[in-house]
Amino acid sequence: MPSPLGAPPTYSTSATLGLALLAVVAALWHFTLGALDYVGSGRYPGLALLLLSGLLLVYGVLILIRYAEARDAMGDPQPRSAMYETPHEGRVPLVGLGLAGLLVLGDLAFALSGELPLWHAGGLLLALLLGRQAWRLRPVGEDN
Repeated sequence: MPSPLGAPPTYSTSATLGLALLAVVAALWHFTLGALDYVGSGRYPGLALLLLSGLLLVYGVLILIRYAEARDAMGDPQPRSAMYETPHEGRVPLVGLGLAGLLVLGDLAFALSGELPLWHAGGLLLALLLGRQAWRLRPVGEDN
């Protein structure tokens, strides 16, 4: 369902900015924990958490770039056109939800087997917040 003419782009909302910043913070948190627990929990689980954190960092930076582009596009002299209605607008929050789900699983595993269980509990909280924000941002009622 297209937005009405003149409506702000989906990526220009404060919820998108919150998702991007939360993704960057969660990525840095988990990257640090993966590096600290690299030896204690094994090479491959630590490497998996590092790689997942890298994917989340890329995701957060790309969302931040889309937010900046959308805010800039709102100042265009022409009214909003259908070029902002892209199919990936509905898929981007789902990718964030998937990454958050993988982080939740990783944090649970590290909290049980790693050397820093309380820090991984904090990471679990960040991952849950990220998943909640991505879930709230998804468009409802669209068939993209």
